[in-house]
Amino acid sequence: MENIVFYFELHQPFRLRPLRMQDNATAMDIFWEEKNREIFKRISENAYIPATQTLMESGIKSTFSMSGTFIEQAMKYSPKTIDIIEDYVKSGMCELMGETYFHSLASIWDEEEFEYQVREQTKTMKNIFNYSPVSFRNTELIYNNRIAEMAKNMGFRNIIAEGTDEISKNFSPNYRYVAPSGINLYLRNYSMSDNISFRFSNTVWNEYPLTADKYAKWIQNSPGDIMNLYMDYETFGEHQRKETGIFDFIRYLSKYIEDYGIKTIKIDEIAKEHNARGMVSIEKTISWADTRRDLSAWLGNAMQNEAFNRLKRCSTSDNKEIWRYMQTSDLIYYMSMGNPEDFTVHEYFNPYRSPYLAFIYYMFALDNICASHNERIE
Repeated sequence: MENIVFYFELHQPFRLRPLRMQDNATAMDIFWEEKNREIFKRISENAYIPATQTLMESGIKSTFSMSGTFIEQAMKYSPKTIDIIEDYVKSGMCELMGETYFHSLASIWDEEEFEYQVREQTKTMKNIFNYSPVSFRNTELIYNNRIAEMAKNMGFRNIIAEGTDEISKNFSPNYRYVAPSGINLYLRNYSMSDNISFRFSNTVWNEYPLTADKYAKWIQNSPGDIMNLYMDYETFGEHQRKETGIFDFIRYLSKYIEDYGIKTIKIDEIAKEHNARGMVSIEKTISWADTRRDLSAWLGNAMQNEAFNRLKRCSTSDNKEIWRYMQTSDLIYYMSMGNPEDFTVHEYFNPYRSPYLAFIYYMFALDNICASHNERIE
């Protein structure tokens, strides 16, 4: 193994306020300002700021994708987060990716809307960081051949996807590939990624504790050219708290991989160092969500499908901008009941008491901003 590719997702949604039908809310009142501020400020202090400092101090290269809703909240609630990310980008160690501005499901239902949101996010990267992304990640790594083709047509050179069990049977995630459209395709090594993001502090895991030396040896002994480690940035300091030793793990990992002759590289640097292993065609839509790694995290039950269909019907709303914030995938994710093995993760992220309440609040908000007088929810 020659290289490690760290990719991190930076995203926060504008959560909806728990409103009832009898509440007289305006379109802007539907967003839970207090909760959004509280969560963002906490995670900035616990994760975004110290994690970025640690990566820079350790000389670790990585690739970030930031949703527009993340950027908006960072500028509003924690400008220091923007400042330190900008320092990291200017250092040359951080690549920025394109994605949908609203972290939406637009790619699976409206290509024109999808392209609009990607263009808006790209503009934001240019305006704030003076950076033009050449690599792309779709919301929650939702991927198929058509999405890759759309990204290629928008000028992106690279795209990332989940290395599901089905795909990995024939294509190891530890190599560079190309999609049928010709765009470079990189697959997440989900097992090695999850060893950090989910299992690092799990005391009943048979490999606990996960030390930097042990992990570096696993990477060194892995066949292939690249170790694609993709995860939520909140892994560092929020999901895995500082007290678990997660920041020390990163610092020591940088030293051990250097001893083993392994370098960290950014996604757009891979093609300069490694030849493509072959073409990978993925017609079935996949994602990195839940154990099924498909669309069921958002469209897995009747509530979610009703909400999603209702959202699509609201596309002609006069409140177009607010309607786009309502597309943020988290808002529909909160309605998921998931599989038993995914329940803990869903419960962790859901700011409400149940998926049923998430559905009620969402539909009420849609009624508030999208419905005409003859299309109100009964």
